[in-house]
Amino acid sequence: MVGSKEAVTERLLCLQPGVGTASDYENLFTDPAVERWLRPEPMRPFSRHDLEKMARRDRAHWDQHGFGPWAVRERDGGAFVGRGGLAWATVAGEREVELPWAVMPGLQGRGYATEMALAAIEVAREVGLERVVSLTLPTNHASRRVMEKIGLSEVGEISHAGLPHVLSELRLKPSG
Repeated sequence: MVGSKEAVTERLLCLQPGVGTASDYENLFTDPAVERWLRPEPMRPFSRHDLEKMARRDRAHWDQHGFGPWAVRERDGGAFVGRGGLAWATVAGEREVELPWAVMPGLQGRGYATEMALAAIEVAREVGLERVVSLTLPTNHASRRVMEKIGLSEVGEISHAGLPHVLSELRLKPSG
């Protein structure tokens, strides 16, 4: 770990989003294999403007809260892996800290989502959070497996962004 802002794991560099992050986000979030889970029909696909706004919002989150979403890269070679970390979000009408993750399709199935989520949970403990949540579409079995592996407990189904989602949580004990 490198403080509470960025994290280094066995294989990953979990970094604050930088100036070039919007291009990485565009490669990730406009790929049909990712988009089908994060912007399923009838939602419109992500636009370049949406992803530039997301990158700016991610950077602003760091300024406001001292933690936030990560642009994740491989330690060996620096290839862009995806987006992870922690983000304040409105979930079922409540302000919650969410564990988001999305991994480049060519890198899925290697345990990267689990690795970045576990690093984010450590940061959540370091900054004194008592709970984190994660949500996914009920049919996203890969994300549901990650939720299970990292110790989240399913709370139930909610409507999020107009679609049914499975909500899971992890109650945290402070680190140390």
